[in-house]
Amino acid sequence: MTGKRILALDVGNKRIGVAYSDPLGISANPLPYIQNDENVFEKIKKIIDEYNVGKIVVGLPLTLKGEEGEQAKITKGFVEELKKHISLPVEFVDERFTTSLAERHLRETTKKSKRKQKIDSLSAVYILKTYLESKQFRNG
Repeated sequence: MTGKRILALDVGNKRIGVAYSDPLGISANPLPYIQNDENVFEKIKKIIDEYNVGKIVVGLPLTLKGEEGEQAKITKGFVEELKKHISLPVEFVDERFTTSLAERHLRETTKKSKRKQKIDSLSAVYILKTYLESKQFRNG
């Protein structure tokens, strides 16, 4: 997968946070969120092509006990539908604390009026960082 980027998705009912790695899999960068609407899979395919993506990681919202709740089931259903439109490998990442990390970061660095439009993609950045760090730890 040399030279390919990893795309991270934070799937929500209305919006999907999006982030991508550099080709070496070291850094995570946010993209603007995309609407979770009837064109969502075409939008994701366009990002895949534009950023030379070789793998997708999706945040799986587990409960604090590590169990799958309703939102995790919705996310898994979204991924099953996504796989009908793309042929890339998709992995899940435990996203239990990514939203709270993103919210804390935004409280410290961003005006309140701008937070809502950034939270989804910043959560995707944290999902991707979690994935990249786990891979580096295993490979390092």
